[in-house]
This record gives sequence, structure tokens and C-alpha cells, in this order.
Amino acid sequence: MTIKELENRTGMTRANIRFYEGEGLLSPKRLDNGYRDYSEEDARTLEKIKLLRQIGVDIDTIRKVQNGTLALEQALFSQHNKLEGDKAMLERAVEVCRELELSGVEYDALDPAPYLRQLEAPSRPVLPNPPPPTPKEEAEQDDTPQACYHPWQRWLARMLDMTLYDTVFNVLWLVLLHDQSLIRLQMGSAVAQWVLALVLLAFTLAVEPLWLHFWGWTPGKWLFGLKLRNKDGEKLSLAQAWARSKALAWEGYGWNLPGYSLYRFWKCRQDALDGWNGSWNGEAGCRYTKEGRRFSGWIFVGVNVLCSAALFAGIRYSSLPPCRGDLTVAEFAQNYNYFQKQLSQDAVKGPWMEDDGRWAGPTDEYQQGGTTRVKVDGVWVAVEDPVWDEPEFTVEDGRVTSVTIRVTGGCIDALPFSNQEMLAVLAMSGATGDWSMLHSDTEGWLTAANEVLGQFGDGETQARGLRVVKQEELSGYQETEIVWLLTPVVGEEQHYERVVTISLMD
Repeated sequence: MTIKELENRTGMTRANIRFYEGEGLLSPKRLDNGYRDYSEEDARTLEKIKLLRQIGVDIDTIRKVQNGTLALEQALFSQHNKLEGDKAMLERAVEVCRELELSGVEYDALDPAPYLRQLEAPSRPVLPNPPPPTPKEEAEQDDTPQACYHPWQRWLARMLDMTLYDTVFNVLWLVLLHDQSLIRLQMGSAVAQWVLALVLLAFTLAVEPLWLHFWGWTPGKWLFGLKLRNKDGEKLSLAQAWARSKALAWEGYGWNLPGYSLYRFWKCRQDALDGWNGSWNGEAGCRYTKEGRRFSGWIFVGVNVLCSAALFAGIRYSSLPPCRGDLTVAEFAQNYNYFQKQLSQDAVKGPWMEDDGRWAGPTDEYQQGGTTRVKVDGVWVAVEDPVWDEPEFTVEDGRVTSVTIRVTGGCIDALPFSNQEMLAVLAMSGATGDWSMLHSDTEGWLTAANEVLGQFGDGETQARGLRVVKQEELSGYQETEIVWLLTPVVGEEQHYERVVTISLMD
């Protein structure tokens, strides 16, 4: 039947019917066109609600009777007791009113004390032989949490909230700090993943109380039509919301502690199957109400897709060099240090650069005696006292147009290029104007530059707005099975000099 027919059948207004649906006391079917289809059972449910409401039974009590956590007999006994007390109070009020009327006393001469004592006498008579409470009611009297409503929807809402919080946290980190280390840590060791999960949980439980206090729901709960209210039917205070989050961290997630968190998840599942909430809801008197909103799986999927897109955009943005366009020497150094931080791994290290373009530290990974050892593709190569000149910049109207990097020295082994030269290519690429959210091909520049830098001898290449020129002088070396490594010829003097210039194309 339609809602109009239901109004005529029950004598209840449309607003009242919608209210009881929102409170979760009525769950009509939905037709394909989205309209509600009320059954005879729905009409009988409303008539029962109407009857109980007209004798003063509150919504929470009706809900407990509906889900079987409170016997109807016990609910009626409690209401009978309350009505008898209210009746006695009204009868005394009538008597006092009559006595005052008959006394003819004026307001200024009125002595209220005896009349107040008459009104303040015990108002609720004790009824004999109350029915025994049900086992579930006894549990509630022992502060056992209330019945668990909509457990699967609440779980999906929680997953959606966690996805949103994780996305916001990561995107803020990527955009504000311009740093991808957090993303790399998420693919790192188990300890790193646990620490990050703990940070995300703390972030979630810090943000969620604000949602619950100001709006009464979180984004995930809103999507599922779930509202969280305190025992008075109001939105949670900040203190209640913080206390709930603290209990949720321990009782629900076990602070993501290995082993213990799995036990907490299992325990929460068992509680839900038994029809009870966690302590963060039930013991605090919090309860869920369900609005008539119909959940859409497409919206759920769409939100997750948008989160993935936002994370991808954040990663792409953080891949851009921080300085783009016309670069000063300081901005070139900032780009250089940025790529040094993003690309540095055990096998890829180089020196940092000062704001004035000078090297800020050792030019290789570590030194041992008079020999510097460099790790390339997992192979340690010994190089004796290489001399790195300070980078030379060509600046036109305050704009860096080229940088030259020179290394010389008598070497035990010779390498065709160094990490600092590759990092300089990426730093200069910020001046090409060829960077965008949709076009941030770091690997492309490295591959193009490697065509010249990855082999011995002179060479030149052009790569997306850059010209890379290498001039090399070497003597006293012989080739090895490794194409990018030369070894000294015994008895001959070794000389090695490499000059690499990276410039903007006209």
C-alpha cells in the first residue's frame, strides 16, 4: 500500500510515519522506482506503536520490545508504575488547588510550606509482584551494551570512512610536504606498515569525534543513512565523542597491536552475532537510528574510485620538481636536493647541494682511507681520490640556462657517469616547462640522458627541452666484461676527466 493508504488505515500523519522509519521501527520494502511499498505487517506495526505511544511508552522502550531485548509485560509494568505515580501526583495537585481555592487566601499572605510538603510526598506507589526481568534485560541492568543494529552497514561505513581518512592523510602529506616517503613506507617492512597504520588510526579517531559532535554522522554513516545519538536522542558532546573514540581504539582495534587487534576484531564479530554493540556505543548509551535513505552500491564504488584518483593525483603532484619555470641557482639546488631525497636508495646516492650551488657533502657514498667506494647496480667499485669541481652555472637575467659538472683524478676503476650528473639533469628539467600533473615522466629523462652518460667517450643527446653533452678524456684503462666499467692497465699511468654540461635548448 502507499503512504497515503497507510495514513488512512492508521490515522497517523505522513510525518509520524517517516519519523518511525527514521528511528528504525519500520522498514518498508522499496519498489524498483524507489517508492515505498507498505505491507499489512507494516500497518500492524504502526498500530502497535501508536497504541504504546498513546499510553506513554517511549521510543527506546518500544525498540527494545521490538527486537526482543525487553519483554512487553515488563515494559507495561514499568509504564503502569509510572502512570500510577503521575496519577497520584495529579490527584494531590487537585486537592491542593481545591484547598487553596476554598481558603480564600491572598497572594501576599500565602504560606506555601504546608502545601509544598503535601505535594512533595512520595508520588509513585509500589505495585506488588512485578514480573521477573528477562535474561537480556538483566544484562542491560548490568550495563551490557544495547542491541547491535545494522552491523554490516556499519562495517561498510567504517571501511569507507577509513578509506577517506587514509586518502586525505596521504594527499595532504604528498601535497603539503611534497614528499613520497610515506608512500614508500607503506610498501616497506611490517614494522613500518604497523607504525603507519597506527598513525592513520590516531588521525581517524581524532577527526571522527568532530563529525559526530557537529553533524551526528561520519561520511560513511551518512551514505548508509545511519545516525549516532546519545541516550537523550541528541548529537554526542565532544567529551562523549572523544571518550567513544578512545574506547573504540582499544576495544575495537586494539591499537592495531599484532595479534591483539585480530582478537579484538574476532570479539567484535562475536558480539555483533550475539546482537550487542561494543562498549564504545552501548556502555556510553549511544544508539544508531536508520533513515529511509536507500544505499547505492554505485555511490560506494564511486567514492572509492574518487579516493584512488585523488591519491594518484597527489603522487603525480609530488613527482613534480618543487621549482618550475625560470630557475635561479637556489631553485636549481632545491630541485636537485628534492630528487636526491626522492630517488636515494642504498644503490643510488650522491651529494647534497647548497643554495649557492656548491656541493654540501662528500660526493660519494662513503670513503675508506684514500679510496672512495661507490655502489652501482649492487657492485662496489673502488675509485681513488676523485676530484669534483664545484658546479659551474650559466645565468642569463637571473635564469639558469646551463650547468657544468667536472670530475678528474687518477682512478683505480673508471665509471662513465655519476649519480650527481643524473640528478642535475632532473633538476634542470624543471626549467623546460614540460612538467604537468599528467606529464611527469622522471624515468623518461633518466633514460634519455643515459644514452650519453651510460657509456664511455664523448656524446650528446637532446631530451624533452634539454641538451646533454659529455666530453671525456681517459688513458691507461682497458675494457672489462662489464660495459660500464674500465680497469687500469698495469704499468701505465691512469688519467681520467669527465665534463658534463646540461643546458636548455633554444
